Amino acid sequence: METLVPLWRSHERSFQGNRYVYPVLSRRAGGISVGVNLNPDKGCNFDCVYCQVDRTPAGMEGVEPLHRTVETGRLLDELQTLQKSIRAGDFFEKPPFEAVPVPLRRMSDIAFSGDGEPTVVPEFPDILKTVADFRNATPGLSSVPIRIITNGTGLFKTRIRTSVRETLFLEEPLPRTDSPGTGEILDEVWFKIDAADPVSFSRIDRSTQTFDRYRKSVLETLRDLPVTLQTMVLDIRDPRKPFRPEGLWAEAMRDWVTTLQKEGTRIRQWHLYTVARKPPSPEILAVSAERLQNLADFFRQSVSCPIAIFP
Repeated sequence: METLVPLWRSHERSFQGNRYVYPVLSRRAGGISVGVNLNPDKGCNFDCVYCQVDRTPAGMEGVEPLHRTVETGRLLDELQTLQKSIRAGDFFEKPPFEAVPVPLRRMSDIAFSGDGEPTVVPEFPDILKTVADFRNATPGLSSVPIRIITNGTGLFKTRIRTSVRETLFLEEPLPRTDSPGTGEILDEVWFKIDAADPVSFSRIDRSTQTFDRYRKSVLETLRDLPVTLQTMVLDIRDPRKPFRPEGLWAEAMRDWVTTLQKEGTRIRQWHLYTVARKPPSPEILAVSAERLQNLADFFRQSVSCPIAIFP
């Protein structure tokens, strides 16, 4: 387990000169997650206090600050090359991935994640379909789900939600060409909700959206799409205004998720995780596994969906 910690903490977007596709060892996916980064410009409409993406002047050095149209052919070439390397096993012969234990030496998902918010990229629906078509047509990939890891804001638009529903297998299992009749893999939307009150939303997610508008849009979106909620749980070590999740934050989260379930949303499960990769600010701290478990137990008193913790 100790040998895996550095890999869990390292989610480098750069890999062998690739622009869009990168591998990471994922705690939650349980293997090698192949990331698709549509935001090499580091563009995002949130400025989350815990984000490991460095958007300081030093961190933006050498980065094109404007979005450049995604090169579909290059993205597919990078995805195919990495997929073949993982499947053949030579991927695990080179550092740092030679330390990955045998049970985790698998491609666990294709994840739209990266240095910004993927769903607000103009080409997102087309790229999603291109990647899904590649996955569906490639032998050995029919057991690999596609996951969209998102703050959800692009999905507030009906046409984007429609595209996601029509492209992914969110309701019915993906048919497995390698083993017909055993299809059980569902694609997923991992939808981030870090705060359930205006003060916490402003402090943690630092979005320009008003919380009232955000809250209404979340309800509409989660009624339309099945999702896995993901929530970052953290401490903020600020002498003037410290933050701990226990208390008001936890009560607000419990009440909102409970209300969302009562109002017809489609929450499949809820992931509680904490800081694993060093954010730019030293004030942002991880919480212990014990505290995560206590919060999960607190939420389970009124929330009916399964809750998993990831220390």
